[in-house]
Amino acid sequence: MNQNYYIAIDNQQQGPFTLDELRAKGIQRDTLVWTEGLANWTKAEYLPFFKDILKAVPPPLPRQEVNSTTFQTPPPLPSTPPMNVHQGKHFGYELARRRERFFASITEAIIIYIPLFIIFGKEFLNSDEKITLASTIADAFFAAIGGIILGAIFYPLWSGNLGQKIFGLKVISAEDGSDYKEAGKGAIREALKGALGTFIIPAIWLLWDDNRQNLYDKVVKTYVVKKKQGQ
Repeated sequence: MNQNYYIAIDNQQQGPFTLDELRAKGIQRDTLVWTEGLANWTKAEYLPFFKDILKAVPPPLPRQEVNSTTFQTPPPLPSTPPMNVHQGKHFGYELARRRERFFASITEAIIIYIPLFIIFGKEFLNSDEKITLASTIADAFFAAIGGIILGAIFYPLWSGNLGQKIFGLKVISAEDGSDYKEAGKGAIREALKGALGTFIIPAIWLLWDDNRQNLYDKVVKTYVVKKKQGQ
């Protein structure tokens, strides 16, 4: 008994067809195919028995939808095009390693805070001040203010901060993979980073997070990734 195949063109189910009929139709590599034994619709290029019939020709115009009346029927068509298997959950980017993010933060701190120490000396370190809840909150406030200023300046330029720029990293949206280049969004992210960093624990969340996100990354929905070649 010949195997029957169903295909989807312009989100319309067509079939059943035999392999010979599909060969005559000239299906494309990204044509969605289903046959008995498959759990879901699959691109033709991923099915080994289609390799010898794939042709680089456009598919035919969709005809009247054919409703199958056989006992074995394909599952419903996906409501949106399937994600490319190589794209992955991080939009084709490689997540920055934890140590890369650490050294990027250290490098930025050295570049920004050493000049402040040179200018203000010991007063900048507040070495004689006892650590209290009030002083910690004050430190978090000033760290947030600094983050707002630096984020608003650097993110429109590099989609990230100074340390990330030096280490070839950038920040992208965890929702659509776009570069995080808006001044306002960059200011908010860096403000949260500065404020939460004062309390340490929220800022080291990425040590055990599967997506290598800190708490502020989760709040603003961002990933830190390695830049692709040429970016």
